[in-house]
Amino acid sequence: MVLESILNPKNAEDKPLHVFVIAFAYSIISALLAKHLFPEQSSILTIALITIVFVPFFQKLFEIEEEAEDEAARGKKGNLFGRHKKIIFVFSAFFVGVSVAVAIMYLFLPRDIFTLQMDTLKGFSGAAIQRGSFEMFFLNNSQVMILMFILSTMFGAGAILILAWNASVIGVYVGSVAQSLTGKLGAVAYIYGVPVGLGSLALHGIPEILAYFIAGLAGGILSVGVIRENILSKEFKLIFRDSLAMLVVAEALIVVAAFIEAA
Repeated sequence: MVLESILNPKNAEDKPLHVFVIAFAYSIISALLAKHLFPEQSSILTIALITIVFVPFFQKLFEIEEEAEDEAARGKKGNLFGRHKKIIFVFSAFFVGVSVAVAIMYLFLPRDIFTLQMDTLKGFSGAAIQRGSFEMFFLNNSQVMILMFILSTMFGAGAILILAWNASVIGVYVGSVAQSLTGKLGAVAYIYGVPVGLGSLALHGIPEILAYFIAGLAGGILSVGVIRENILSKEFKLIFRDSLAMLVVAEALIVVAAFIEAA
């Protein structure tokens, strides 16, 4: 893969900034290709192209994380999140890279590239007017989290599709915030609006997105463990236990995010 020749998965966990830059660049390339090839379906094809590029990369990362589980089973590694914290930064860099790229494209490219994302945001706006309850946010976000886990377990890094989609929706939202500021701030809005848009989502968005990352990681290492380990082995039992522990933590973060969003 071209991506792996640019950024080696074995070194990527120490280079989240590089992951951000590459996610940013590939997102723009994917959107331009999608617009050129299938303009009517560019909003979903952009996400598909980003996913196709990054799935092998993240699959390699999951294999590296599974090796850390093997070492833990042999008593060579520390606690659960100490073993996997670096990949969370990689997920974050990928997510923010896609979001920022989409926000900038929303401002400077034809809006019809992101038709589905804009329709999704309109639906969110309607729900916001009705003021969603804790139960609604909890159930909706839990469903996404479980889907992340299932896709990662079944397809390795399959949850990248959901991450890329959510990142694109957030990118369109951030772009629309920046656009709304142009009347007051002019060209400065393009610089000021992106951090303002991201900041407006941070309070409830950080625990929510972090929950998705952890669920995706849990499914990813479990998927690799099923393929590489004997199901009755000590290594697989540790992988299975750690995946369940990650899901519990992810669900706790969903509760926190839903409480904040409903407040």
